[in-house]
Formats: sequence, structure tokens, C-alpha cells
Amino acid sequence: MRIEITSTDINLSEVMREHMEERLLKLKRYFSSVIDCHIFARCERFMYKFEIRLHGNGFDLFAEAHSNDMVPAFESAADKIERQVRKLKDRIVRKKGRRGTKAETKAFSTEVGEGVEEYAGDEQYET
Repeated sequence: MRIEITSTDINLSEVMREHMEERLLKLKRYFSSVIDCHIFARCERFMYKFEIRLHGNGFDLFAEAHSNDMVPAFESAADKIERQVRKLKDRIVRKKGRRGTKAETKAFSTEVGEGVEEYAGDEQYET
């Protein structure tokens, strides 16, 4: 996963950059197909504002947060993007679990089909 950090009007320390990278690399456990992550950091009127954009294979997510302090602003934005990723992953897992595989669907249709033929051929119910 590629992480880009862009900051305007803020001088980010190397420790803060490493913390940001470590925190966002944890998102890889949800999706291995996360391609790109871009962090925008800026200071507007004594407020620190962080925007995180996450691009993956088939999804684009965005989160932003602001605060008077730098670390809580970033942590809030990271929490928001993590919630979005977790929600997307849960939605995908639920959708896959509902459908089933082709083999299961085929086996179910043959069982139902055989049961209908046996019932229709039963002489006991003919009038």
C-alpha cells in the first residue's frame, strides 16, 4: 500500500509521519486490495484539519476531521476511515454469505426437483 502525506502550513515531524503510516497500514488487514492512501494536512485559522482519501480496487473512501491539536485531529480522521472500511468489509461478507456457491444452488435445485417428481408420480394422491 502506498501512503502519501501532503502538508501545507504545517511542519510535520518524522515521528508524526511514522505514526500516520503505521496507523493506516493497519487498514490492510481488512482489504489486501487497498492501492493508495493520501493524507492532506493543513492548518486553517488555528485549527488542524486532516483529510484522508483511500483508493482501492472498486471503492473510494474519504474522511476528514479538525481539532485544535494535531494528534487528536488525525486520530479522529483515522477512526472515521477505519469505521468506513470495516462497514464496507462487513457489507461484502454479508452479501457473499447470502448468495451461496453455484454448487450449493445446483444441489438444492436437484433435490427440490426430485422431490416434486416423486410427489407427482405417487398414486396415493391421484383422484
